[in-house]
Order: sequence, then C-alpha cells, then structure tokens
Amino acid sequence: MKAIVLHQQMKFRLLLLCSVGFITQTAFCQTTVDTTYIETYPQEISISSFLSNNFIEINESNEIYRPNNLLKLGLGVSVKNTVLNFRYDFGIAQVGGKDHGKTESIDFQIHRYGRRLMLDLFFLRYKGFYQGIKEIKLHPNLSVQQIGAEGSYLFNSSQFSAKAAFEQREKQLKSAGSFILGGSTYLYKIKSDKNLLATGNNYISNFQLGMNAGYAYSWVLNNHWLLSGMAKGGINLGNEPELLKDGKIKAYPTGFARGSAAYHRSDWAVSFLMLVNNKSLFPSKDNKLDLTSANFELSYVKHFDNFLKKKKKR
Repeated sequence: MKAIVLHQQMKFRLLLLCSVGFITQTAFCQTTVDTTYIETYPQEISISSFLSNNFIEINESNEIYRPNNLLKLGLGVSVKNTVLNFRYDFGIAQVGGKDHGKTESIDFQIHRYGRRLMLDLFFLRYKGFYQGIKEIKLHPNLSVQQIGAEGSYLFNSSQFSAKAAFEQREKQLKSAGSFILGGSTYLYKIKSDKNLLATGNNYISNFQLGMNAGYAYSWVLNNHWLLSGMAKGGINLGNEPELLKDGKIKAYPTGFARGSAAYHRSDWAVSFLMLVNNKSLFPSKDNKLDLTSANFELSYVKHFDNFLKKKKKR
C-alpha cells in the first residue's frame, strides 16, 4: 500500500511567508554587520531546488511509532531585500515498504532566518503509524497533530550569520558563534486505538509554553566549506487544556537542534541541513511520551542578478 501524503499547499502560503519575512527583516534592523565576518551575495535573486524528508515519531518507553512518510522534491525562490520567500514541494517516493502501511499527512513548515531573529512555524498532522523493524505492527488510526512556533534571538548577529549557516543567502568569512535566547509554544493532539498507549486513553491534548537557551556556531573550514550547528534546551510549562483551567501545571523538558554542511561558490551553493525538535508529554504520573519531529534536506541554491532591472550604461 502506497503512503498517501496530503501535503496541501494552502493559498495563503505566499502571504504568510511574506509576513514572516517582513517581521524578521524589520525586527532589530539597526544591527551593524561586521563585513570581515559576513559577506552578502551581490546577486538579488535566489532559486533553490531541494530533496527533503520530514516526519514525526512517538517514543513511549522505548516503543517507537513511525509514519511511512514520503521523500519530497521542491523548489524555492527568494528576492534580496524584500519579503518574498516562496517554497513549494511534493512527494515523490515513500520511505518505507508496502508492509509499513500508509500515512496521511499535512506537513506545513516555515523557517525564517533574520539578522537577529530566527522563526520556525509548524503545522504537522500525521495519521497512520507502524511499529517495529523486523516484525511490523500497523496502527492506521494513530494520529498526531503538532501546531507550534519557535523563536531564537542571536546575541552576536554582527559576526554570526544564520542566513549563511542555514539558508545560503550569505557567506560566513570567519568562524563565529552566538549565544541564543528563545521561546516556544506548542499544541499537541494525539488520537489512537483504545488502549494503544500505556495511558489507556485514546485521546491526548496538551498545550505548552516556555523558554530556552543555547548556542550557535559556524566553522569556516576554507574559502568554500562551512560547517554550522545550533542547539538549545529549556523548560516548557503546560498541561491538558482542561487541567490548565484548574491551575494544574506541569514542566516539560525541550530540545531543539540544527546542523548544516555547505559548499559555497561565487553564485551557487550546495548544502545538507538537518533539524531535530524534541518535546515531551506526561499524560499520567508514570507515563512519558517523547515527540520528535525531524527534517533532512539536501539543496542546491543558484544566485542570479535581477533580470527585471535595466543595466546601467557605462
């Protein structure tokens, strides 16, 4: 059975991307860039193609539930010094075999890298999971929904470029790092067959809000190669919405990490990017659920001059 991905590209996607771009480009816009550390591409238009694998897993007492997701192929366009940043992708091949069942999913994400502020927005909905490696058990009615936002503030944005590290829109000339202070908010909903999870419940709803901190660093190997990474951890406070009304609050550990390896030239770049987002739930006193969403992306970015502008006569 083929995996089914309802990877719907909503009509307002371009508008939402533009809005997020405007926020991150205008926030803290007075930052002075140290040009001995950061160089911008002179070209004004970037077109990217990418191959990606996105998914979310449930880990309950080392019992892991995985979706049979699809590899996706996509295309992106961005224009320098504007809020235009558009990406579109579609599924091309399933990761697991036919015996891994089918997964229906909506996976809508926005990752925006500003000078000082990085924003990550998530809307994930997966239904249909499997369990095991050699002996496969199917759970077609198990579904997970994640709606969330992550914000990360870079303290050393004059020397560390998130755009160079994770987007290939700039070049990092010298190795540099930055401390990070961030915040996040998430809403989770899990539905399952009766008594599938150890809680005995067939529905879990959980809202979280919290703070986190960490560090980002880019290591310039030579004129072309760049290795980058960031990691942050923190505590979210929350509970089931009905319990929050009664003032019952729980603390949840959180983890969020990015890594990339990129090869840059004067007008193009190739990169591998990974993102891992881990959140925990405690549906009952003796039960813990770890929800881990992950993205892996291989991309090629080509930079062009703006062909709409007339060239100046000499």
